[in-house]
Amino acid sequence: MSAENVEKKSVHPQYAELLCDFMFKRLFGSEANKDVLMGFLNMILEDVQIKDVKFISTEHFGLTKKDRKAIFDISCECTDGRTLIIEVQKGYQEHFRKRAVFYTCYPINEQGRLAKEEYIREHQCKDDGEGFRWDFDLKPVMVVAILNFMFDHNEGWPKDRYHSSYRLREDHSGEEMTDVLRYVFLELGRFRKRIWELETTFDKWMYLLKHMPEMVGIPEIFQTPEFRRLFMLAEIGNFTPEEMEEYENSLKNMSDYYNIIDSAEKRARDEGRLEGELRGLEKGRVEGREEGREEGVNMARKEDARRFKELGVDVAIIAQATGLSVEEIAKL
Repeated sequence: MSAENVEKKSVHPQYAELLCDFMFKRLFGSEANKDVLMGFLNMILEDVQIKDVKFISTEHFGLTKKDRKAIFDISCECTDGRTLIIEVQKGYQEHFRKRAVFYTCYPINEQGRLAKEEYIREHQCKDDGEGFRWDFDLKPVMVVAILNFMFDHNEGWPKDRYHSSYRLREDHSGEEMTDVLRYVFLELGRFRKRIWELETTFDKWMYLLKHMPEMVGIPEIFQTPEFRRLFMLAEIGNFTPEEMEEYENSLKNMSDYYNIIDSAEKRARDEGRLEGELRGLEKGRVEGREEGREEGVNMARKEDARRFKELGVDVAIIAQATGLSVEEIAKL
């Protein structure tokens, strides 16, 4: 099968869109496919070896009932106690990195709450846990986000570098302050490789996250147990009627989301264009008023200079008083 045929988009796709909610949770949030998630995480985290995960509630609450709650796409806990938040962001969000930091506040706070609940149980407290003490031995919290856009980075950041990982480190020495927080971003907007340019397993994953619906059959480059499993899970013909309905609804929601984003961007462009035109008109009015004002002031100065000249006042004094030049006064 030629690369050209592989990348030709089918009218009736054989494989599903991996970024829609249904498929994303089918791949990474299902107990039956937990091995797919662990293989993916071990590939992108590099220095962390995940042996098992337990899916936990994706709904996280603030410190009080009035606080805003957060709902993650996928949330799981590893055997070493670390919490992993796996998110997909389909449209550009200016402050997504700050949003990722905000997300980590929830599981961090929950560790304190759970520690207090454990204290109350162990000491059979009848009150609200008065006397509770905690040494703040926090377990790591990590955010892994797949982004269907690209961030702005510092000057010199390679245009095709799509994988970034952030931690808390000392500014000068690079010493790690703590391993509690880590943020990993995969920017699909920076991934531009064609199928014949794929080199690593990472490349192949990124390519399928971006192009799976365009696949026809399983190309030779993906003929490994890991990727054959992925193609099987994504093959639309393997869906049950119920799964097909969920998938179609998920695609519709995804399409509606993109339409809302596109409409908002168009509206912003139209409003920006209109605002620019209005500013241009207002600037013209202001400039016109300023030009008229300057012309009026200039005429008044010339009239004053003419009167002074008729009275025989010295030209140098008239120039000093009116701001006109000697040449201008001579012409009056």
